[in-house]
Amino acid sequence: MEGMKYLYELCERLPRCGPGDNKSTRRAFNTIPKPPKEPYILDIGCGTGMQAIELAKISNGKIIALDNYQGFLDILMKKAAKEGFDENIIPKKISMLEMDFAPGSFDIVWSEGALYFMGFQNGLRQCRQLLKDNGYLAVTELVYITPNPPTPVVQYLESEYPDIKDVKGRIDLIRNEGFHLLSNFTLPESSWLDNYYLPMEKELPRLIKKYQNNQVALGIFEFFQNEVDSYKKYSKYYGYEFFVMQKK
Repeated sequence: MEGMKYLYELCERLPRCGPGDNKSTRRAFNTIPKPPKEPYILDIGCGTGMQAIELAKISNGKIIALDNYQGFLDILMKKAAKEGFDENIIPKKISMLEMDFAPGSFDIVWSEGALYFMGFQNGLRQCRQLLKDNGYLAVTELVYITPNPPTPVVQYLESEYPDIKDVKGRIDLIRNEGFHLLSNFTLPESSWLDNYYLPMEKELPRLIKKYQNNQVALGIFEFFQNEVDSYKKYSKYYGYEFFVMQKK
């Protein structure tokens, strides 16, 4: 996307870089039946790291927090240090498309709202390679949450994410890619609003004023305002599903 720096500037001021919340992170982690006492965890697309810090708190593990933007990693580590968990988190600046970890490196791979950058199927395959035998993968993915969504919803979502499917379609793919599904649940609307869209709506007017003569920046801010408006109007038709699975 042209003008990524404007996207980064927006997201740096938000509690999260996408939908989610600590309660959902904990709920997903607690469905793992027997996690190692000190698991080695990879958080792909960690952003500013709310979920990475939460994982450090509840897992007693070591987390590799991966993102391709150093600004997010800096924010993450400041937050982690403030909460006393910076020694549990290792920031790594690299694109998820260029990961260089050895196969079978991790007990758990985690990715909230980011795996779609690789494509969901390709992301599953990449994560499976990185997991130890019987390791765990937890991801959130955009899905249709009701059958037969209205045409405007389908047109909007498939223009932005042509690979979108319903929950059953994602579960079928998960199983076909060599995973055993342990649990899945839909993130509540509060996961989208409280830590993401409502803070975003507070930031957008300031940034629009700051860049009032910059058409690239204004185009990006308009894109996100449209995304917020769409979700508020059509949230009963789509959302994020949390999938927790185990490598067969």
